[in-house]
Amino acid sequence: MVLALAAEEITLWQVTLAVGAVVIVAVAALLGLLLYFVRSIETGVERLRDVAQGVRGNTANIKTALAVADTLDEVADEVRHHARLLGVSAR
Repeated sequence: MVLALAAEEITLWQVTLAVGAVVIVAVAALLGLLLYFVRSIETGVERLRDVAQGVRGNTANIKTALAVADTLDEVADEVRHHARLLGVSAR
């Protein structure tokens, strides 16, 4: 029965433990980086959602605005017609 390890085995275990420690530190660093990126993406998505809600609010009445614009064109045409009949210069 062997109660002690050979020098080569001790060195092997030390190298294995050192590599394991480096791997653990690298994994922790990569997980931290992943959390940073996820938070950054989440912040960007929240900003995009806020902008989209603003756009939705600005365009909620677009059909009404387009109808008003068409009506304004008709009113402007009518004003020009009346101005011609009255002999007045219209813009």
